[in-house]
Amino acid sequence: MEIMMFIIFIITNLIIILCMQFAYTHAYKYENGMYLNVHIPSSHKEDAEVTEIVTTGKRKMKHFQIANVIISIAICFIVFFNIAVFVLLYIIWMFAYIFGIIHIPNSSHRKMYALKIQNGWIIEAQRKKVYIDTSPIDVDDDEYWKTGYYYNPADKHILIENRMQSGNYTFNYAKKGAWIFTGITCAIIAGCIILVFVCMLPLINIQEKITLTNNNLTISAGGYTSEIDVNDITELKLLDELPDDSFLRTNGASTDSYDIGRYEGRTLGKCSLYVFDGYAPILMIKSDDTLVFVNSKEDGEIEKLYVELSQ
Repeated sequence: MEIMMFIIFIITNLIIILCMQFAYTHAYKYENGMYLNVHIPSSHKEDAEVTEIVTTGKRKMKHFQIANVIISIAICFIVFFNIAVFVLLYIIWMFAYIFGIIHIPNSSHRKMYALKIQNGWIIEAQRKKVYIDTSPIDVDDDEYWKTGYYYNPADKHILIENRMQSGNYTFNYAKKGAWIFTGITCAIIAGCIILVFVCMLPLINIQEKITLTNNNLTISAGGYTSEIDVNDITELKLLDELPDDSFLRTNGASTDSYDIGRYEGRTLGKCSLYVFDGYAPILMIKSDDTLVFVNSKEDGEIEKLYVELSQ
């Protein structure tokens, strides 16, 4: 399974990075009278200040992309050691990559816009007069994209074609609906991420705990717990390995190192597994309504538990 996951995520990462390369790097070329999605008069496109911003932005983007190819591949190797750690690190990397791939071109865009305003390079065909603090200034439509996001109170549309990323659409953040939708989306994503972290953190370094107190047996590991009244136990059996019963995981975690949580066997039915691969024996504990398979990394612990429960 780990090999398959490794291959799938490596390919996915490379596709994502290549797609972002295609979507974002076109802005560093002088197209449609624009550099970095800012209108620059053709007579000034070769100015030293302009080319410096473009060259620096391209270099940062190139280094960022190369670094993330290396980082994303390195993270994928973690799948061979701990899948839970891999998932958490992959999520962190993905959001860091999204932030970086947006921030780098937007930062260059803002610098280019600031240079344009500083030099008064207003495109005559788009010239219009606006009033800021009652003082009139001349601007063109780059004014609406100056932050890297579209903000135009005069535009009735909420969703428009995105100048910053070719072929995509963006919101008009002068509209309340755009902020509401973005806020709800971010809240849902944040909630999902928190849920993943809460579910995965107990699986990073699984510690099994077996306690027998006052005829009550408690087994817990990886956030899962089973409690059995010793007086209700109907069958105890030491096994060299798990029965070949095509166990289906219904709520738990399964790797090449462990099987933890709730499962359902083809013939045995619903059960709980607390089994570390490569360790024997495995103790089967059965009561009227509970079936548990448990082993331990500690030598002799399961044999001792078997003796205590058999008395």
